[in-house]
Amino acid sequence: MMKEEYLAVDLGSSNGKILLSSLTDRNTIEMREVGRFPTPRIYMNGHICIDVYGIYGEICRTLEKLGREGVTIRSLGADSWSSDFGIVNPQGELVGLPVFYRDKRTNGMPEEVEKKISYRDLYDLTTQRRIQDATLCQLLALKKESPEFLQNENRMMHLGDILMYFFSGKVCSEFSVASYSQMFNMRNQCWEDRVFDLFGIPKSLQPPVVHAGACLGRISEEQARWYGTNRFEVVAPAVHDTSSAGVAVPVDGRRDWAYISTGSWYLVSMELEEPADSGLSYHYNLSNTGLAFGKTLLKRNVCAMWIMQECKRKWEQMMGIDYDYPAIVEFARSAVPFYAVIDTDDNCFYNPDDMTEAVAAYLRRTGQPEVRRDDVGQMARIIYESITFKCLYSLDALKRTTGKRVDTLYVVGGASGVGFLNEMLASAADLEVIAGPKEAAAIGNSLLQAVGTGALDSEEEVREVVRNSFTLETFYPKKAEEWRRHYQAFLDVCGLEQ
Repeated sequence: MMKEEYLAVDLGSSNGKILLSSLTDRNTIEMREVGRFPTPRIYMNGHICIDVYGIYGEICRTLEKLGREGVTIRSLGADSWSSDFGIVNPQGELVGLPVFYRDKRTNGMPEEVEKKISYRDLYDLTTQRRIQDATLCQLLALKKESPEFLQNENRMMHLGDILMYFFSGKVCSEFSVASYSQMFNMRNQCWEDRVFDLFGIPKSLQPPVVHAGACLGRISEEQARWYGTNRFEVVAPAVHDTSSAGVAVPVDGRRDWAYISTGSWYLVSMELEEPADSGLSYHYNLSNTGLAFGKTLLKRNVCAMWIMQECKRKWEQMMGIDYDYPAIVEFARSAVPFYAVIDTDDNCFYNPDDMTEAVAAYLRRTGQPEVRRDDVGQMARIIYESITFKCLYSLDALKRTTGKRVDTLYVVGGASGVGFLNEMLASAADLEVIAGPKEAAAIGNSLLQAVGTGALDSEEEVREVVRNSFTLETFYPKKAEEWRRHYQAFLDVCGLEQ
C-alpha cells in the first residue's frame, strides 16, 4: 500500500519549517524536516510586513524537491501565529501584504477600542483579553490608514489560512485562529456582529469558519503539473500554532495537567470542555480560544524567548561574536541566582530598539541591582528566571479560575529542549515537568490532517500516536521552597497581585 505523506507548514515569527510525516503500522508517526527558512519580513510603505509570497515560494520549492524524490503527498496544512491577517478581494487577489503584529501601527489602538466599549464588556462578547496586537486593533489601524481595503466585498484571512488558500482557493478562517481575533463569540462559535457594527467594520469581511480537519479542496491540475507533484488535498489543522501544539501534548488521561507551548511567547494553557467563567478569567487576564475537537483553550500569554532572541541579536552586534543558545544557557548557569527580576510582559519589552538596554532600564526604574548590558550570563539568568516566575503566576491564575489541580506540567514546542528552563519550571511550580515533543505544532498539524483524511478518528488516538512516537524528558522539583520565597519578591517588584 502506498504510504500516505502529510506535509505540515509550521510558520513561526522567526522561522518557518516544513515537515513531511507518515503514520506507521506501529501506531507511530515518522517525521522529517524537508524545508526551513527565516520568516521573511520586509519594510514596505512604512510598515513591517510578512512576505507571504516569499513563504509560498519556499513551500513550492519544497514541493518541487519532493516531486523529484517521487514523494506522493496525501495532504498539506499550515499553522502560524494568531493575529496577523491579509485582505483578499472578490477576484481572489491579496490586497497588499499582512503587517507584522509588532509593527507600531497598533500603538494607541487599545485606547481607541476603549472609546467605544470597555474591555470588560468586550470580554463578555469575545472572551479575549486586552492585547495591542489583536486582530481587532490591527483592523482598526488598517481602517484608519486605508479604509478602502475593508470595502468592496473584500474578505479577511489570517496568515495560515492565506497559505492554504494559495493552494486550495478556499477563502475561510479556521476556528482556533478566528477565535483569537477579538471579533468572535466563543460561546456561540460565530463572528460577533456587534463588534463589527460597533467599530464600523463591514461584516462582509467575515470569512466562513471551518474546524480543524476540514478538507478545503485539492490543488489545481496546473499547480500540480508546474511543481511536479500530485494533486494533494489541503486540510486545515488548528491554524493557531498553540492549538495545533495542544493536540500533540502526550497526556495519557490519568493526570491532572496543564501545558506550556513554548517559543517567542510561552502560552500557559489548560484544555477545557467549554469557556471558563468570564468574570474570573477576565480578572486574571486569561483568554478562551478554540482547540481542535470542539475543546476550549484557556491560556495566558507570557512574553518569553522574544526577549532572549532580541538580546542575543544585540549582543552579537555589540561584541561581534556569534552566540548560540546552549552557550548562553551555560553562561546563565554560572551567574548569580535571583539577582533581579523583570516583568517580561511590561510594555517596554514589546519592540524596543535595544532589548539589552530595555532590561537594564527596567532594573534601574524598579530600584534593583544594575547589570551591564554586555554581561550575557547575568542578563540571561534574569530573563530565564523571570520567564519562569511569570509562567508560575499564569499557572496559578489558571488554577484559581478553573478550580482544577495540576499534578503534571507538559512543556512542548520550540523551547522545550531548554533543560535549564525546564528545571526552573519544575522547581518554581513544585511539579513534575515533562518536556517534549519539540515540534509539537507541526506534529499536531500533521495528525489533524490525518484526522481530516480519515486515517485517525479521535483526540485519544492522536495523543496515543504522540506518546508512542517521541522520547520525553522528565524534570523534578529542587529547592521549591527557595523558589516560592523569591516568587513573592518577584510579585512585589512587578506589582502583581495573586
